[in-house]
Amino acid sequence: MDTLEKLFQIAADEGIIIDYTDSLPNTLQGLHIHLQGIGHIISILHYIKNDRDAFIEILSEELGHYFTSVGDNLISIENYSDYLKICKCEKQALNWSVNTVIKNIDLENAFKNNCASYYEIAEFLNVPEKLVVEKFKYLSSKNNTGYIELGEYKIILTNLPNIMVYKEI
Repeated sequence: MDTLEKLFQIAADEGIIIDYTDSLPNTLQGLHIHLQGIGHIISILHYIKNDRDAFIEILSEELGHYFTSVGDNLISIENYSDYLKICKCEKQALNWSVNTVIKNIDLENAFKNNCASYYEIAEFLNVPEKLVVEKFKYLSSKNNTGYIELGEYKIILTNLPNIMVYKEI
């Protein structure tokens, strides 16, 4: 099962309706909403279906909103506090997205297969390169040592977007 199929399966398991539309507010490309009596709906711009990487990015992040968001976040930004609330909500959804689409074991397998760049990791995992970059940013933010260990690999994250990979001999 590829990444997109897994995301559709998660949506189906949760009873989320995937809807395609020609327009969304505020230049959004995807939107998660809950309608009383209908349930959860993820609306995605129709043309996104033709761009696999964008589709994975948007669908996974909207699923992230389903799993991590509470309340109505479609408020207009009237002050800095509103802006921070929206940024926090977006970051939580993105974190869910990258951790669901790319597991740490997937990264370890990519390194075992001699992947040496974000592009190569993305190609190996069949995921958007943007999500690979965001995964390393997430790992860096959750670890104050400056590196992570994935099996026999030590990944230095102190100079993002550059990463250094060391293998124990």
